[in-house]
Amino acid sequence: MSTSEFDGLEDEKEPSPLSLQDRDLPHDFSHEDVAFAQELGSLFTLHDEEIPPYFAQTLLEPENPRFQPVEREFEQKTYSRVFRRLKLRRRLFRSSKPLRRSALAVVAACLLFMLATMVATGNSFAEGMAILLAGSHSGVLQVASYPQSLASSSRATQKVPDPQTKQISLLDVEQQLAFSMYWPQSLPDNYALSGVSLFKDPDQLWAEGPIVQLSYEYMLPGVKPHGNGRLAIREFKPTGRVLQVVQPGAAHQIEINSNGQGQVAIYVDGQWGQTTKVSQAWVFGTRSELIYERDGIVFWIVGDQRDSINNAVLQNIASSMRPFNMSRALHMGAGLNALVAYDDSRWLFTGDVVYQDGPNGGSWSDVGQWPASSPRAPTHLK
Repeated sequence: MSTSEFDGLEDEKEPSPLSLQDRDLPHDFSHEDVAFAQELGSLFTLHDEEIPPYFAQTLLEPENPRFQPVEREFEQKTYSRVFRRLKLRRRLFRSSKPLRRSALAVVAACLLFMLATMVATGNSFAEGMAILLAGSHSGVLQVASYPQSLASSSRATQKVPDPQTKQISLLDVEQQLAFSMYWPQSLPDNYALSGVSLFKDPDQLWAEGPIVQLSYEYMLPGVKPHGNGRLAIREFKPTGRVLQVVQPGAAHQIEINSNGQGQVAIYVDGQWGQTTKVSQAWVFGTRSELIYERDGIVFWIVGDQRDSINNAVLQNIASSMRPFNMSRALHMGAGLNALVAYDDSRWLFTGDVVYQDGPNGGSWSDVGQWPASSPRAPTHLK
């Protein structure tokens, strides 16, 4: 069988012994070997091939220094030899000015960044603070103790008056909010909606417009909850970076599944509690809270650990949050009419402190305290 790639293009002729007399072929070649040699000779003609100079010498004399590979840095040595023979000036090393200028620019930029960071967070470093973020505008600020500026205030010891209430429709709520409200699609067993509140406070500078709160209560006839049996979801649009103030070790970052995508959130164990009339301390093992941000809206979801409202339960609620459907709510109007006039679930946020990192610097505010001089009047829905 022929190995030529051109079989069929031209007829092959049987090799003749006379045609191979001038070839130096081994005497033991068979008829097939001679045919194969003839075919190779037609494909690779040595007479027509251009062989590199000293090809044969290179193969036959590998020990000859002329045919050995060049030594290392042969180009640099040749370059130096040529410049030396022509008596030309040359630089032994490359100029370091461009490199030096680039290095100085990088160092200067790093120093400016460090200086700006120290100026912006100098007080935080001085007081041993640490920040955990759950979005560009939300997170927690960990401090060693309750802020002294709030602890020295007498607001925490004032008697809370009964706030005035006003019933409005969900449509009015949507029109007053500066964002689109979200509603949970999944809740723990035996929890039912007990109230919707709209908090409007002119002194609440860290929120743009009102704050909406969805309140839920454990409702199982004949069964008393181990804790307070309440759960709340607060939603608001921040005006800057709003950080909840917590004790170190009480918060850690987690990841929740939001619409099929991972999202960073912060889980907080406990809340500030009042030990005396003028002192506060962090209390673990009571409240559980999940903080995260979505579509420019900050969510605070809180519950009671004693009622098994733990990290996993809060994550399930957060994963089920969807934009509020007004048409569906109107269809469920009978259920919404059963909301109580006022559901005091402020205990869930009592003692909470936020730190607003705004353009004019940082400021402290308490969330769960309601001073008698300026009562907050939440608006409830019916």
